[in-house]
Amino acid sequence: MKKTFKKLFAALLAAALVLAMAVPAFAVTNATKGSITISNTVKDETYTIYRMFKLDSYNAESNTYSYTVESDWEGFFKTGAGGNYITLDGQNHPTWTAADENDSTTVAAFAKAALAWAADKKISGTKETATGDTVTFSDLDLGYYLVDSSLGALCGLNTTNPNATIKEKNEKPEIKKEVQTSAGDWSRENNAKIGDTVEYKVEIKVADGAQKYTVTDTMSKGLTFNSTSLKVAVGSTFATADTDYTLTPTENGFTLELPESYVSTFTKGTVILVTYNATLNKDAVIDGDGNTNKVTLSYGNHQNTVPSEVTTKSYQFDLVKVDGTTNKLLDGAEFELADGETKLSFVKDTAGNYRVAMTGEDGATTTITVKGGKVNIYGLAGKTYTLTETKAPDGYNKLVTSETVNLADGSKTHATIVDSVYKDGGVVVENHAGTVLPSTGGMGTTLFYVIGGGLMVAAVVLLVTKKRMEHKN
Repeated sequence: MKKTFKKLFAALLAAALVLAMAVPAFAVTNATKGSITISNTVKDETYTIYRMFKLDSYNAESNTYSYTVESDWEGFFKTGAGGNYITLDGQNHPTWTAADENDSTTVAAFAKAALAWAADKKISGTKETATGDTVTFSDLDLGYYLVDSSLGALCGLNTTNPNATIKEKNEKPEIKKEVQTSAGDWSRENNAKIGDTVEYKVEIKVADGAQKYTVTDTMSKGLTFNSTSLKVAVGSTFATADTDYTLTPTENGFTLELPESYVSTFTKGTVILVTYNATLNKDAVIDGDGNTNKVTLSYGNHQNTVPSEVTTKSYQFDLVKVDGTTNKLLDGAEFELADGETKLSFVKDTAGNYRVAMTGEDGATTTITVKGGKVNIYGLAGKTYTLTETKAPDGYNKLVTSETVNLADGSKTHATIVDSVYKDGGVVVENHAGTVLPSTGGMGTTLFYVIGGGLMVAAVVLLVTKKRMEHKN
């Protein structure tokens, strides 16, 4: 048994747990104590130790020792999963019976089974919370210990003396969020019009010691999460909702729980992909900082990753209608704005401006009426649109051709107006008055008179000629 456990200790150097052994060079007495120090700890994380076997005696000359199982763990080895790794004789002395005590995978499986037993049976271990980079458990009864952290099971046993030191080797997981652009690639920023669906992906890179991961997604007011769109996958294998993960929508996003039973099945570096989408809604921020969406990964008891954030921007422009000669504002023109062959619908707000309408929104119209010579049109994506005049101001000719409005660069397009005269900025559309006909007086009137008089003379001649012919007859 001595040799078996020495081999097991060696295996634990590369395994996903710590089994700490403290043995003196003499028979155990009640006054004999030891310690376990954990280095490289993470501040605010909780570390727990469980004594699975107590040390009965130790023979320095032969380097042999005897253990008996603690009562809380007896069932684990006799009827539970622990019996697949360690068996107990009639006096409850342990022997490692698994296929290979040097196999780190086997030892890690033993550790997970033991920690699950401790949780299920509510075994009370000894706990310490890290305040710095080390945690020490002092005044310990000698024996065979399982050491766990809220970040995951530990690894590395470097001594079998009564004062053991082990190293926290768990790592921080990584998370990265990106948004899909109009070109179909992935970036930290995109743009969209109100009503568009915005696609997101979140990549979680699994770290050693993975236990439960919690993803918290926070969306700005201008984004509405579509809960049915969320998918979780590793490679081509999709996770099962309510089994492999739990999704809880919130007022401004969601939380996603990935339990240890799912996360722990993956090796270090495995990427868990989470995809979902949201709709850019009528509360979207126009220009400025845009509409943010950030995600944070929580692990352990109190640890969070640095948030990963993406932004969706939406744009606007001032439409200005002016006299082509004087640049003075004109009232009453009507327009339509199209994305390719599709006419866009708008809702007129209380300020008289036009916001891109949501699908099925009441009061939506394709007609934009320019009152007072200027109107703002907002909630647009960064692309090129076609602007068509459908009605000109009274007394002016309607434009024959359409105008293009290029918002591809996301430039702000506010217009400057001074004393009802257009100066610069925005999208300006010029109209010209209809053809100028001759006015009364002058040559024009004389011409009309001459023409009219000529007609009258012709009529008189025709009448006289007719009467003469009748008289002769």
